[in-house]
Amino acid sequence: MSMRPISPRREQPSVQRIESPLTRSGYSLAAGRTHLLLLFAGAAQVTDEDAFVGPRLVWLSDGGSELVVESGTRGKLLSIPHVSLLQALPATPLGDQMRQTISRDLSAPLETTDRLSELIDGFANEKASGEPGSDIGQAHYLGLILVQIWRLARTDIVAQGRAPQGLAERFVLLASQRVREHWTIDRYAQALSVNRDRLGAAVKRSTGLSPQAYLHRALIREAMELLANTGATVAQIAFRLGFVDPAYFTRFFKRQVGENPGAFRQANRVKDDSSPQSFAAWP
Repeated sequence: MSMRPISPRREQPSVQRIESPLTRSGYSLAAGRTHLLLLFAGAAQVTDEDAFVGPRLVWLSDGGSELVVESGTRGKLLSIPHVSLLQALPATPLGDQMRQTISRDLSAPLETTDRLSELIDGFANEKASGEPGSDIGQAHYLGLILVQIWRLARTDIVAQGRAPQGLAERFVLLASQRVREHWTIDRYAQALSVNRDRLGAAVKRSTGLSPQAYLHRALIREAMELLANTGATVAQIAFRLGFVDPAYFTRFFKRQVGENPGAFRQANRVKDDSSPQSFAAWP
């Protein structure tokens, strides 16, 4: 069996085409990366797992293993560093929902007209072009790819009936719509037709946070984005996030972050509008 390790540039997403090798071939799936395999024809196997037969989509949330493809196999392999994946997701409750959903492995039928193949080609073309703004183009393509994977993963979760994760995801989705209205946890539980304890257990298991802590983090992330990337005043940001008293917002922000909004803005203000900051990985 011939070995052809994939050696993408450090901390950059990369695309590898699998074009009908004459013998079984192995590809290293680097740790610290998420890997998307579009298997158009043939068969492939990840170390110690069942074989996949094309046409098939395989999403591997982490590497550290080996992909072996049979002779005659055709496909595409997109490898995404975890840092790049986090940066491509919005720093919002919906972004949190997407991150939680796509943190699981996924295997699904690959439709003949699957849009993912076109998006991967678009990403690869932008990367190869080196033209001004190509980094922005790559980021947009990567975001669209993650949206497609998220939608497929959500469908798989519903089909498999994974109730605890499903409840947590419903909470995250509802929070993305209502967080600025400052609903109580009891109101969220009522809207989701569960009691407060069951909601708390599901959200804690899925996100590692209590529902209240999750909502506070969502507000703080959005506040950080607005402070760093817009010229809105602190009062305007407070009102936009549903706080009726800007002074209370300032106290809330300082309690969560450790400094007041003005100090945070001064330290994190983006001077180059073409490179907005993201606080998606903020704990």
